Amino acid sequence: MRSTRDFLTGIITGVVIGLLTAPRSGKETREKLKEEANKRSGDLKDQWEKGVAQAKEGYEQAKTQVNQYADKAKEQASQYADKAKEQYGQLKDQATTAYNNAVAQKDDAKSEYNAKVDELANDAKSGVDESRDALKA
Repeated sequence: MRSTRDFLTGIITGVVIGLLTAPRSGKETREKLKEEANKRSGDLKDQWEKGVAQAKEGYEQAKTQVNQYADKAKEQASQYADKAKEQYGQLKDQATTAYNNAVAQKDDAKSEYNAKVDELANDAKSGVDESRDALKA
């Protein structure tokens, strides 16, 4: 952009110097300056419009890329969330299964304990009954 500006400044300066040193009347020189100024302002306007168009195009491209990156990030976040939910479900199922197994083992142990206590109580009662019978005889 700077080289374009320097180039235009050089052209305008050259034209102005050429017009001011040309052997013409003041009216002719003013007319010529006016024509050149109008021509150059048109050129500058065209360059300005091109620059604005390029800036708009660059903005639109950047906007498109940002939207693409945002969509990609949303998609990845969604995938990670789905994966986390799946793993949570698996761990929850494993924990539930482990808990149910522990409850079943506890119930089995309790039943075995009660059966053993009943067996020992019956053995003790049998021993007491035998001892009583032996003392009676």
